Amino acid sequence: MSQEHASVRRRGWPGVILWSILVVASIVLMVIGLLRSFFIGYTAIPEFVEDARVGSLYILAGSVASLAAAVWSLLRGHPHWVTACVAAPAIIVGGVAVVWPYSGLRHLVALLALPGAIAGIIGGMVDRGYRRT
Repeated sequence: MSQEHASVRRRGWPGVILWSILVVASIVLMVIGLLRSFFIGYTAIPEFVEDARVGSLYILAGSVASLAAAVWSLLRGHPHWVTACVAAPAIIVGGVAVVWPYSGLRHLVALLALPGAIAGIIGGMVDRGYRRT
């Protein structure tokens, strides 16, 4: 074992469990927001408009949690694909929710981004990150 690799050690389980809870919380917030705002097209009924606004707030909160988990993943030393998978819901679903708040497109892109975040959780749990000693 070379000297540069001898100073790299795996991180423990408590940090990766807290990180994965943050990723799961971001997924749950986004799913709640998507379910809350599930209608396609703009309707002038005030209840639908209010549900879409509240659903968008949940989606944006999930996006913030997803970005925080992605930054934490990068700091923990996870592989870059794990960080990208964890950040994908924030960028894709959150971006579509900001640009087209009354569109069904955010529900379609969530079908791609949210399973990617689950793959990121699995990859982060297997890898656990590294630290210099």
